[in-house]
Amino acid sequence: MPEADVVRFDTNTALWPPVAWERTVLDLPRLPANEYPHPSNEPLRSLLARRLGVAADQVVVTCGADEALFLVASAYLGPGRSAIVADPSFSMFRVVTESVGGGLRKVAVDENWDMPLEATLEAVREPTVGVVWLCSPNNPTGRLLSAELVEAVLAAAPNAVVAVDEAYAEISGQSLATLVLGAPNAVLVRTFSKGYGLAGARVGYLAGPLELTRTIETVRLPQNMTAFGIAAACRALEDQVGLAERVAEIVEERERLDRELRRRGWELVPSAANFVLGRPPRPAADVSAWLQGAGLIVRSYPDHPRLNDWLRMTVRAPNEDDRLLARLDAARY
Repeated sequence: MPEADVVRFDTNTALWPPVAWERTVLDLPRLPANEYPHPSNEPLRSLLARRLGVAADQVVVTCGADEALFLVASAYLGPGRSAIVADPSFSMFRVVTESVGGGLRKVAVDENWDMPLEATLEAVREPTVGVVWLCSPNNPTGRLLSAELVEAVLAAAPNAVVAVDEAYAEISGQSLATLVLGAPNAVLVRTFSKGYGLAGARVGYLAGPLELTRTIETVRLPQNMTAFGIAAACRALEDQVGLAERVAEIVEERERLDRELRRRGWELVPSAANFVLGRPPRPAADVSAWLQGAGLIVRSYPDHPRLNDWLRMTVRAPNEDDRLLARLDAARY
């Protein structure tokens, strides 16, 4: 099958084109591509700081949110140190933790797919804990964290860094930024890959108190960004009207996809992100293989005891979602 006919429902990327894309393209001829970007990735860093209401040196601009997570792990984890994470949650938390030799303790979500308060607090109080990974909305469930849980974790783990990943904050419309940025032991992690649609530009950032961001800067490699990525993110930040329109499209299509899957007998977890997690009426492995045969790639979890009969699907453009629904109907899935 030609690659152009394949639709990736497994990557949680956004609709084409990215926010403010036409203006970004017009900027290209004027980009000083022969020079290195600013060492602190200005002017993007200062723009982000103003939006967050913090000082510029409280922001670290990164090559996607993945690099932000890796920098936190590099600074605060290692042999003899451990991290706490919900199970299930974003797989990159495990990757960056293990890449620096840290241990990982998982806290199983409850029957509603939420982090259980008491079990979470028990885990984060362990003396070896260096980082607590939190994700809101959580990936792959799409569930939001409560402010009460995050506040309790911050108080229970004063010697650990609580990293709150809000990759889908623009889509959910809800944020814990005020709480996180007011804490001495927390960092906020975000990306331009989801709501803004700039996954290919690889732009993310973290923000937190000076004591933490200065430490994190010591493990950041110089020139970690491109002039294009910085320019594209700056343009996207300027276009908040375009972002709001894009988010409205995603939410409307997510609700439609949710309804259509439920009508076909699927069980769905209510999602605040740009994806849905659903359990089909027939074995998930069979459904995934059937969809893949038509070039429709969904995210499956065959080795996870809680998720092995569930599939996660990105909310795509309506015509692409219709291809998925039609393929399901062809086999009565």
